[in-house]
Amino acid sequence: MASPTRTVYSGPPLSGPGILWVNSKITAPDKLSPELFKTWYEEVHIRDIIAAKKGGVLAAWRYQCANPERPAPYLALYSIPDMGVLQTDQFRAVPMGHEMLPEGGPILKFVNFDTRYYKKIQVFEKEGKTRPGRGVNINSAAIQPAEGMEEELDRWYREEHLEKVSNEPGWIRSTRFELIFQVGDKGTTNTEVTPNWLAIHEFEADGLPGDRPKALEPVSALTKKIVGNAIKVDAAKFTLIRGIGDESAPL
Repeated sequence: MASPTRTVYSGPPLSGPGILWVNSKITAPDKLSPELFKTWYEEVHIRDIIAAKKGGVLAAWRYQCANPERPAPYLALYSIPDMGVLQTDQFRAVPMGHEMLPEGGPILKFVNFDTRYYKKIQVFEKEGKTRPGRGVNINSAAIQPAEGMEEELDRWYREEHLEKVSNEPGWIRSTRFELIFQVGDKGTTNTEVTPNWLAIHEFEADGLPGDRPKALEPVSALTKKIVGNAIKVDAAKFTLIRGIGDESAPL
């Protein structure tokens, strides 16, 4: 996956379960159609990543945003039991070019990827609502709280918000993550704030009818404090396109 024009993680050794969260958009639609992008992603790229190191990446799920106005409509989530695989030569050697791509690629000439390494910090489930596999609909909710409010954000999730979300029709589970690293293009300056905290709320096909769960209503004082003062909130509904690999694997 490494490229001479992309940053590579070089921090402390990684360990423990987590995910890759990859939001993407086609930047050269005159050269790469959504259909070709889908074929390359699902039949070539994801399979290359899963095959790179046995047991390194168990599965991937591709989603499309329910809001057609979202600039980056595609989301891929990769199940990783040990984040250390992201530092291996096998992972970094996954090719970004292929004969099916225009000019043979690399894909970065035609698509922009926002790739984030997130470590898992909490799984919230309830007896009777849990089932294997991924939800058909998910709410990907990333938040960067105001400075010094990380502990209150954690308390909000654990004592209030997750319980409320679990009462939404069709809810399956919620999983929380903390940002480790974001892949970026070398030589560019990114002024966008990347939220450090992510929650993936999973729902059945008939759940999560809108982009914003009703769980925030009525709005509590703590919700007002957390969300109202947040530096950035990026929450959107995505619908499953396809799962590849061990679809019973956890996020």
